Amino acid sequence: MIQTHLYDAWVSPAGKLTAAYQWTRFFGGIPSRLFLMLVGVSIALRFEAQLAKGVTDRPALVRPVQKRGLEVLGLAYLFRLQEYLLGHMGQALHDLPTFWRDMFRIDILNCIGACMLVVPVIAAPRRGRPAWLPTLVAAACFIVLGPVVGPAHFPPAIPPMLSSYIGGQRPMSWFPLFPWTAWPLVGVVLGHIWVRGSRDPKRQALVFLATGLGGLALIGIVDGIRAIDPHVISYPNELVQQMGPGSFCYRLGMNGILAFLGWLSVLVVGNRFSVLRQFGRTSLLVYWLHVDLCYGLIAHKVGLYGRLTMGQATLGLAGMIALMLGVSLAKTRWGK
Repeated sequence: MIQTHLYDAWVSPAGKLTAAYQWTRFFGGIPSRLFLMLVGVSIALRFEAQLAKGVTDRPALVRPVQKRGLEVLGLAYLFRLQEYLLGHMGQALHDLPTFWRDMFRIDILNCIGACMLVVPVIAAPRRGRPAWLPTLVAAACFIVLGPVVGPAHFPPAIPPMLSSYIGGQRPMSWFPLFPWTAWPLVGVVLGHIWVRGSRDPKRQALVFLATGLGGLALIGIVDGIRAIDPHVISYPNELVQQMGPGSFCYRLGMNGILAFLGWLSVLVVGNRFSVLRQFGRTSLLVYWLHVDLCYGLIAHKVGLYGRLTMGQATLGLAGMIALMLGVSLAKTRWGK
């Protein structure tokens, strides 16, 4: 996540023509999809905890998730307001209204909050059992309709700040519900599988091994189909192609491999300190701060924005990670 934003913001136009920069874009496709999938996993963890307490009433299962979703939506708009004010500090007052639409852009936090309102309605357990079939069917619908609804133009009568949650064009709609809701829906299914498989250590190992092997299989299938016919589905542009089922399955395969590697690293690290685990505890704070440092007023004022070579930006990345780690440690040690 940090490298994705930092290289995008700080590397010069010439540096963005290098192969090294293109690799950062490839790996930059992981964080957003992984975060949304883990939103679904966290929802499944909540469901499993409530089921273990004997809670089977669907409204009681849905409401806490939706409440948190509203909180995330509020934070998304607060974050955008902060960016608006800091980013245009020093602008003449009569120029500020030009940029007001920036505050209503549908970015990743907006998508996470909206998904937490929609997903539990579909995926909440029924009669004490995970809703496997409805969740998978809904995920398939979002995947299939993603390339159609995701980039669609909506009637001007519908305010873009609302229609952009469903689909639409950038710069207003970056993470619309179509197709991005498919990620937390699949995450709910995986979360239930992982929780139930982890009740026995041997079964847990098999479940995560199957997750990794399943990820490899998905990547192999997508690569095989593309090798036979790279244009098996025709898309108008690369952005729409990234919303399609092929891209989804390929990235899901990558996430499956990462899940297996994450489980394996937990076995190796145990209770010892882990940088990734530490960042996970304060992910929202780290996201909030590093985005502003990468794109905000400070980066422009000190001449970092769009000025660095890949080597210089890599040194900056090391410094940013160290700074964010320090902030994260301070938060868990002294924060409440």
